[in-house]
Amino acid sequence: MICVISLSISGCVSPVDQVVDTVTNVNVPTGSIAYVDTDGTANYNCDGVNDNIEINKALTYVNSIGGGTVYLRGPNTYWINGTLEMGSNTILTGDSDACIKLIPDADWGDYVPLITNMDDADENFTIKGFEIDGNSENQSVPRGSGYYDMIYFYKCTDITVTDMRMEWGTSDGLIVRNYFHDTSSNIVFTNNSVYKLGHEALYTLGLNGVTVANNNVFTRTNTAFRLSSSGHAKIYNNVIYSEIEDWSTGPGIEIDKSDGYESEDIEIYRNRIHTLNGAAIWIDGEDTDNEVRGKDVYIHHNIIYDVGQYDENTGYSNSGIVIGQFDNTIIENNIIDNGGQAGIKYYQYPKSATMDASFTTIVRNNVIVGSDEYEDSGLWNTDGTNHTFVSNNNCIYNVDQNYNGNGITQKDDIYVNPLFADAAKHDYHLKSTAGRWSGKAWVTDSVTSPLIDAGYPQSSFSIEPKPNGNRINIGRYGNTDEASKSPST
Repeated sequence: MICVISLSISGCVSPVDQVVDTVTNVNVPTGSIAYVDTDGTANYNCDGVNDNIEINKALTYVNSIGGGTVYLRGPNTYWINGTLEMGSNTILTGDSDACIKLIPDADWGDYVPLITNMDDADENFTIKGFEIDGNSENQSVPRGSGYYDMIYFYKCTDITVTDMRMEWGTSDGLIVRNYFHDTSSNIVFTNNSVYKLGHEALYTLGLNGVTVANNNVFTRTNTAFRLSSSGHAKIYNNVIYSEIEDWSTGPGIEIDKSDGYESEDIEIYRNRIHTLNGAAIWIDGEDTDNEVRGKDVYIHHNIIYDVGQYDENTGYSNSGIVIGQFDNTIIENNIIDNGGQAGIKYYQYPKSATMDASFTTIVRNNVIVGSDEYEDSGLWNTDGTNHTFVSNNNCIYNVDQNYNGNGITQKDDIYVNPLFADAAKHDYHLKSTAGRWSGKAWVTDSVTSPLIDAGYPQSSFSIEPKPNGNRINIGRYGNTDEASKSPST
């Protein structure tokens, strides 16, 4: 049975459906929904001081009946000075203008979150629809040091965080620690707007089964999404960005694994990642017994630009995509425009144990465009002994050297101007005399990009509109319904 706890201004419970607690001034609900407000009409009524007390009473109530919904009514700011604890089978939701906000100078100590699971609760949690404000500018703790995670679940499954606004945090937005891989944890993080947290928007540790989609994340400290010793995940349709400032650190997406853990079957696609000091995507792992447990990451149809802006001494995060000690990584049909020191780089993180194993990265149908600002490379292999780049049908343009290092095999790469529709405005559709999608309609150009019908011969082109030349286009829109049309019949 699932119940709802809700905070709102309207929709109060009828006197017929409630019991008034004269001692605590709580209109005790009798159904599966508990409402929270500030105007005296709800089941649980807050006054702006220690509002966590009333919200926790609502959460305790729905837990006592086996689960339900707590609804926070708006427009209200609920000031909390203590952790909110959810039971299993609970939905914590509210109006979009309802905000849970940490009091100034909370002084809770480290690793104390704003929202967590009850000690005996381990499944079926949903948090959606309202705002969490970590009030980071009025805290005296450093960012990224474990203070005041917004949402923290430990050894729990079936967690959904969706349609949330999360801002001004000193640590993570959602962090889930499980440390078991024999089942899917089913973590869903979707449709959230995240702004200037102190660590990751989403951080998973030791679990399988993660979906991250349709989020808009402005990073400040560390990454947007970090999957640590986690796998069987999909990360797609997200926008990740920041500013090129000293306070902006870390890559956009980080996949890392510790010794002995598995991290495999991860798909990263249709994301737009830009304006980061760090790499768009950083992948790194280790296994001291040399058994490869980091593998099968598929990165495709992403748009990446103005990333990897660290200097050459920050090797793990100074390129568009950086891979270390993962095998069978497939990177195809991406745009990497100004990726820093290299478009794609193989690099072993110095803090990881060196593995005596072989790794292969397959790169095809990508466009890698350099910047006049950097001494950059298309592909950069820093370990030609244990790692091989297999490069097919990529376009590498405006770089100082197409390939840097040994262990790079290439066939049918081309080195020409891709003729984007408008690279300055980050429109990476290919110009075509037969037809190019403008975002609203099909238009024609006076020239045709050499990337049309130039992709890997064995790649599927079935989704491309006709005429498609019976061959995939290089670039972000290859084998999509927005692929530029082919003058060839």
